[in-house]
Amino acid sequence: MRHIIEAAICAVITTAVILATATVAVRADTTLSRCYVETSVAGTFLRAGDREATGSIGGGCDFAVNDLVLGAGIRGDFGDIQSGAAFAKLGYALNPHLTAYGLAAWVVPDFKIRDAGSLHLGAGAETSVQAIKGLSLFAEASAAAAKSGTATRDDVLIRGGIRFRF
Repeated sequence: MRHIIEAAICAVITTAVILATATVAVRADTTLSRCYVETSVAGTFLRAGDREATGSIGGGCDFAVNDLVLGAGIRGDFGDIQSGAAFAKLGYALNPHLTAYGLAAWVVPDFKIRDAGSLHLGAGAETSVQAIKGLSLFAEASAAAAKSGTATRDDVLIRGGIRFRF
């Protein structure tokens, strides 16, 4: 019985120390920890030599812990190529106005979720526009790393756009 009580006391003390440390160490940056809507233009460069351009709309949310930024979102591309994508990003705030991030996206051609998809891996950067609160510019590049179903395009995607954080 004595060992159980000692173990319980140790567990309570350890939990209290962890929570106190986490409260001090986790500083949510309110300028980066926001949701956003975005619009962008993307150029798709196919390995077969073709090029196609699309316009996009989307949205997502980011959360910052100290200088580490975690985010996720969705977007739809409309034009010659129509597709939907869900993406995740992991980044680092280089300064209060510039973030660099790695990107992983699952892209579904023609919005046919059951039929196909491709995994895109890439990187991006986002910088805030200081003259307009909440507005930022971003650029991303990604390449198809894996595909399934009827997704046959081996493509490289370059995207640039604006985000408005609220």
